Amino acid sequence: MARLFADLTDLLWYFERNRAPLGVPRVQMALIEAALGEGKALLRPIAFDAASARFRYLPEAPLRALFAAARGGASLDDPGWSAARQALAEAHAAAPEPGFAPGAVVATLGLAAQVPGQMRRLRELRRGAGVALAALVHDVIPLVVPEQCPPELVAAFTEGFLALCLQTDRVVATSACVARDFRDWQRRLLPALDIPVASMPLDAPLPPPPGEPPALPPPLDDGRPFVLCVSTIEARKNHALLLGAWLTLLRRHGAHAMPRLVLAGRAGFGAEPALRLLRGAPELRAHAVWLDAVSDALLARLYRDCLFTVFNSHYEGWGLPVTEALSFGKLVLCPDHSSLREAGGPHALYFTPQSEPELADLAWGLIRDPARRAALEEGLRARLRLRSWRALAEGFAAALEGAGAALPAPVARAGTLTGRPISFAAPEPAGPGALPQPVALAHQLVMEGEGWSVQEAQGVWLTERPGRLRLPAVPGKAMRLFLEVSAPPMASETGLRAWGPGQAPGEWERLGLGAGERRVLEFRLPVGPEGDVMVEFDSTGAAQPPGETRRLALCVHGLLLAADSDHWAIETYLSERLGVRRLGG
Repeated sequence: MARLFADLTDLLWYFERNRAPLGVPRVQMALIEAALGEGKALLRPIAFDAASARFRYLPEAPLRALFAAARGGASLDDPGWSAARQALAEAHAAAPEPGFAPGAVVATLGLAAQVPGQMRRLRELRRGAGVALAALVHDVIPLVVPEQCPPELVAAFTEGFLALCLQTDRVVATSACVARDFRDWQRRLLPALDIPVASMPLDAPLPPPPGEPPALPPPLDDGRPFVLCVSTIEARKNHALLLGAWLTLLRRHGAHAMPRLVLAGRAGFGAEPALRLLRGAPELRAHAVWLDAVSDALLARLYRDCLFTVFNSHYEGWGLPVTEALSFGKLVLCPDHSSLREAGGPHALYFTPQSEPELADLAWGLIRDPARRAALEEGLRARLRLRSWRALAEGFAAALEGAGAALPAPVARAGTLTGRPISFAAPEPAGPGALPQPVALAHQLVMEGEGWSVQEAQGVWLTERPGRLRLPAVPGKAMRLFLEVSAPPMASETGLRAWGPGQAPGEWERLGLGAGERRVLEFRLPVGPEGDVMVEFDSTGAAQPPGETRRLALCVHGLLLAADSDHWAIETYLSERLGVRRLGG
């Protein structure tokens, strides 16, 4: 029975919205293909099937076909792309559920925290199947340089990072720099926790795209030499620095002496300063080309034909374009910071971070002296030693197998939840540099089942699918549970029941609420052993309000679980709320 699994739910979620893979999806694809290999599979790919609410295997043949289709173009309307996605979806729905042997590990390879409900599903898998959870962490950039990222990304990443720290048992980082950053920020959030971290540098060439290299698009098809920059045009990449250096060289040496500059990458957050410079300077309009939709096949052609490459950034987790350029035998200019010294090693040419004069001088030195550039390339090709992706996959599998001592359960990592109000409402955005307290995600740790929708300003809606709450009890003490709920904008009836450790589920209590009515419900739980307090909802009566796409049963705003003797916590909680109604007492 397999021991190591890779959860690709987030990769399939990405392909619902995109085709051409960017950095993280490209790494996921290469790692999975290498792990599957031609013989023994190092990792078995799985993903969550929403229709059956189960994890299922991802069959290898249609998965590889989807990867090939993703690399083969950029259009979402291509019938071949749609067919590849449909074939994998059908094969996935018919695939068996994985069996998890003792010591099994389920690893996420990308951005699972971005997929609604995925961290909860993994946490339930950890508790129910006894698996360990691992994560491949590509960077913690929104924490390190938040000023270079969209505020909404910083907020979402911070919450996702905390969620990962609350439930992951081991981490593999894509560079020694990322490993250091992860340790630093994990300990800021959870000082008493020490998640094991291994480093897996991405020093391997990405797989070649299928098929013949395409022709260069106009105006690059005229044979004029060009220098290549591959990266999303965004604030963190600071393309304005590169464009400023290029403009200086054009004005200093003349267009006849300069190659074109090609920017390959879509526009992202903070792209406007660079694009404004690109549009506003006549020399750049005439001698710089922006390609915003580039397939892997075209990208390989650009690397092959360019004179050299430039990669600028304020901070990186690895720097795939650096490794890619070197794998094509091309020189690369990049700043000397974060992980880029790991990615470029002794082969890249480094400039002081954000120094436009140094970048311009380095670039001009390669442009004006073709013989020196050729000699450097020859030395690069002779000395470069990149690993295979199979070697990376073997190292990744070894890191997952190296299980240490069992880490505390997610709820235990968040600290004591009894006697503390748990809010289900979205918190106000934290200020710059502010870190959330672990209890801020306590609502995520206690929700179970597919019935929970996304967190909103007022709370979390329970839909028509099953939903439960699981809370840690205090052994040897009678408990009181207060649950603050409201109805959708129509009259509703929902069934509820709660029971403590050592108790059997009781009869359903029917809760009828008027349209939008809000109540605080009370459950009294007798003394019991160590274990969990369970709250179960019968939401089969959920209805769809006008203008709403979901069928809604109940909105949960917050709760308090406290020992019956904890009068201060109970009175404080109730003093802020009205309409207490006793159930099950």
